[in-house]
Amino acid sequence: MRLTDKKPLIAISPIPVDIWYEGPTLVVADKPPGMAVYPETPESRDTLVNALLQSNRWLADMETSQAPGVLHALHPADRGLVAVAKTEDAFATVQDLLAQGRLTFSYRVTLPNTLPVDDTAAVTIVDQVTYGDTRVVDLDTPVGDTRTLRQTWLRGTTEDVYFVLYRLAIPLEEGVLEVALGDRTPLPQIDLYTAPP
Repeated sequence: MRLTDKKPLIAISPIPVDIWYEGPTLVVADKPPGMAVYPETPESRDTLVNALLQSNRWLADMETSQAPGVLHALHPADRGLVAVAKTEDAFATVQDLLAQGRLTFSYRVTLPNTLPVDDTAAVTIVDQVTYGDTRVVDLDTPVGDTRTLRQTWLRGTTEDVYFVLYRLAIPLEEGVLEVALGDRTPLPQIDLYTAPP
């Protein structure tokens, strides 16, 4: 069977998608906030994977899966890089690496200053700064699913929390594939003042 003969289980949506990396086996796209990574039902549309199918009709398991090639998922409210496998072999390889905790996901997280976090979760805080009632945390973790991070690190809290997955690193045989929206920079120290009445 030729690749062009493959028919995806889900609909193809002609919506723009911002691709940051594409190789023969993987594609990494920047998912905007408000968009789901994959559809809840085969009839659903306008997700990241529906959009990827318009130019990448060779995603792993596309004929049988509602989430073809999806290696990790972000909560619809979050933004960031999502890695999708184009072949079944690449999917299996990266899933094994994920299970071993060998991928690194770097996030900037905005959350209420009073929200407790679980210090036992698989999260390494690189930097954090409090701005009034808001805390911004820069962290690394082997967890690529922000729903899971909300359950483990944030103890199930979802309100007023926003993740941006700005960098991911995948150790492959040919070397580490690192894709980033930008460089890691220190969080700025800003003093907030209230204007007198």
